[in-house]
Amino acid sequence: MTQTLHIDPEFKAQIPPLTQDERKQLEENILAEGELLAPILVWNGTIVDGHNRYEILQSHPEIPCIVRNLELETRDEVLVWICKHQLGRRNLTPEQKKFLMGKQYDAEKQADGFHGNQHTRPVPSAGAQNEHKQTAEKTCERIARENHISASAVRRAALFAAGVDLAEELCPGIRRQVLSGDLKAPDALFERLAKARPADYDALLEQIKNPQSRAKPAAKQKLFQTEKSASSEPSLAPPPGERKSVLEETSSIYGQLANAVASMQESWETIFKQTPTLLTDSEQRKAVQAILEKHLAYLAALGFSLSEVLGSEQEQSA
Repeated sequence: MTQTLHIDPEFKAQIPPLTQDERKQLEENILAEGELLAPILVWNGTIVDGHNRYEILQSHPEIPCIVRNLELETRDEVLVWICKHQLGRRNLTPEQKKFLMGKQYDAEKQADGFHGNQHTRPVPSAGAQNEHKQTAEKTCERIARENHISASAVRRAALFAAGVDLAEELCPGIRRQVLSGDLKAPDALFERLAKARPADYDALLEQIKNPQSRAKPAAKQKLFQTEKSASSEPSLAPPPGERKSVLEETSSIYGQLANAVASMQESWETIFKQTPTLLTDSEQRKAVQAILEKHLAYLAALGFSLSEVLGSEQEQSA
């Protein structure tokens, strides 16, 4: 007979869901063994780790439910434990990892200095506020070190997590889409949502749900303005009879060049976002620097060639 355990929605929300194939494989493994090889971890009768195993056992009551209690004192300590445990997994999406780091940071701040809830806890004194600030800063730096990122990235992760949770409240089911990577919305939108006024929720949520409709990135906007300026330069003006066709052709070429540069910038930013250790680990940073130096050498050679062409034209016109 399966033991009755409680499921806490917040605890369960911190745990990345299994894919259909992963869940099927887990069920097949349990049935093949005829028992749970890993116990379900609980706190005060509430599942902390093992939600999927517990759900599978509901359909197979012949398999005994093995349970082990975690010796944790507060709910925030449980949340910290869940986040740290899940961050040890290797198959996390970048969104899941950022979400868990943000939730861990918030939970540790609560566990360190704020017991109770926002309605019952007393207002801390100035000295207590300073002590909490120092503790929070140390917590942030430690989490950053453990995950090989910057302290500012941890603080942004906390905003991201808060924004994802708020988006889930406004549109149930969106958290799963975001954390699985099915919905690709910029992290900045969730950070903005976390800090936004209620009047702005709908507009930001619409941008999150339809990221392809957002405005052009700043880099593209700048390149587009450069392209427009270049196409209107007097030195590029063709003879009157050829003006329209030549301008159409050069405008298309400018657009291709601008798009190529913007694409390169976006690709690099995406790679660094998904693999932040490329910028924080010394060995990885050296490899990135070597790649960048080759690219810079190409750009320098290209710039030198353009200078030669322009200088030659000036000499011929003199």
